[in-house]
Amino acid sequence: MDYFCLRLNKMLEKTLVDSIKTIDSLSQAQQLALGKFIDKGFPTSKWEEWKYASLKHLNEHNWQWSPETLSVNLPKPAWKHSAIIQTLNGNTHSEGALPQGIALLSVSEFMAQNPTFESVWKARNPILDQNSLYDLNEALASDYAVLWVKKGIKIAEPLLHHYVVSGQQDTAVQSKIFIYLEKDSEIIWFEQQRSESSHAILSNYVQEIWVSKNAHLTLIKDQDLQQSITHVDHTFIFQQENSLVDAFTFSINAAYLRNNLHFYIDGPQVVSNLNGLYVPGEDQLMDTHSVVDHRMPHSESNELYKGVLMGNATGVFNGKIFVRPDAQKTNAFQSCKNVLASDRATMNTKPQLEIWADDVKCSHGTTTGQLSDEALFYMRSRGISKATAQTLLLLAFVQQVIDKLEHEEIRAELSEKIVNKIQASLGLTLS
Repeated sequence: MDYFCLRLNKMLEKTLVDSIKTIDSLSQAQQLALGKFIDKGFPTSKWEEWKYASLKHLNEHNWQWSPETLSVNLPKPAWKHSAIIQTLNGNTHSEGALPQGIALLSVSEFMAQNPTFESVWKARNPILDQNSLYDLNEALASDYAVLWVKKGIKIAEPLLHHYVVSGQQDTAVQSKIFIYLEKDSEIIWFEQQRSESSHAILSNYVQEIWVSKNAHLTLIKDQDLQQSITHVDHTFIFQQENSLVDAFTFSINAAYLRNNLHFYIDGPQVVSNLNGLYVPGEDQLMDTHSVVDHRMPHSESNELYKGVLMGNATGVFNGKIFVRPDAQKTNAFQSCKNVLASDRATMNTKPQLEIWADDVKCSHGTTTGQLSDEALFYMRSRGISKATAQTLLLLAFVQQVIDKLEHEEIRAELSEKIVNKIQASLGLTLS
């Protein structure tokens, strides 16, 4: 550990050096990962991938690296769900019994029962350029949980995941979970990301998902955290032959919210649908970095992202599509549309498309603007107040993403939250 501390003095601020000295009992692999983090440090605006979303300010905190044990009693939803799983300050457990054919166990237990898969897993090749926080998570999130969905298991009612971070002082929380869907399985994973702290919290969350042949995953993230929270979500999804993933990310509240969403298409006849909606308000930054890596032929990806930016909010969208030489017959489409609902809001977009195959259909595009003066004039000429007209136009804009959710109760719940956020941030009401 002393060796790492010497290197820290060169790379990171003294406060961080002092706090990280308290970390002990790391395995050789964890020390290696920590060394990678130390070499890189926290991302700054000098890094191209973090140009508009620097985390240099994290150096200024004296972090508590061992989060307190957390117990929360969150309300259960009125709609039917198959199980509740909680990840509280990095510790994952189930509330009650899980459905038959689904297991929750440690990664060491899972790999011991699946030695053939362990070698496949170690050979995976995610894109980790300029991702020092993934290294930090690898160093400190040991023997994390695995949700194992067995072959042929299909659960119609959602699995509810409560992800909660908290701390009585400035705390860095490292959380990780691995979801493994065997062949022909199907689940809905609805994740509510929450916080309970007035102190600064660095929430560094890694979720890796393996979707086997003919499996279907619906992944829904409801990100609603406090203003004291810096939340970085790394979600890496590896899809095999003829699998389907419908992903939804609803970013509602946090001071800083970064989503690194990666799809690795490792088999033919794969369909990947990425949908996102972000509504940052005053003093909030929301950043989406998506990667769709088409590695095999006859696959399809569809991205639809929309944002409403209010107050002095900052938004970032960087969407990369890679079509590798073997990925012939690929269809890949990307769309990002944003409304600046304030003169003080800013949006930074960078769609990227790199193609090494010649028989593909691909497109990408982004737009950023304000509400249509023509539409506002039309509605006001028919007796509708300006505030109501603005509200209706913004709600119509975001509804396209919300309506893609098939689960009626979850759709209604998220729609209400997003409507309330927009109205509260802009002081708008329906009248």
